[in-house]
Amino acid sequence: MTNKLTLAMDDAIVKKAKKYARQRNLSLSKLVEYFFAALALKTDGKTMPLSPITRELAGMIKAPNIKDKDILADALIKKYL
Repeated sequence: MTNKLTLAMDDAIVKKAKKYARQRNLSLSKLVEYFFAALALKTDGKTMPLSPITRELAGMIKAPNIKDKDILADALIKKYL
């Protein structure tokens, strides 16, 4: 079931959001729905479900077991040292 929702936002933000949605072949309504769904999942402590394309591509490349913190540390060392 869907419900109508009226939102008030800055005109510049709406234009940028419409452009973003158009580039991804989404309606602005669907984009807002995805955003709210992601927010709800974050507060529930769950992870957002993968899109069909992402799910299909997941696991195709086997990456070494490197932690994000190590990648960030290496990048910062290269940048500043």
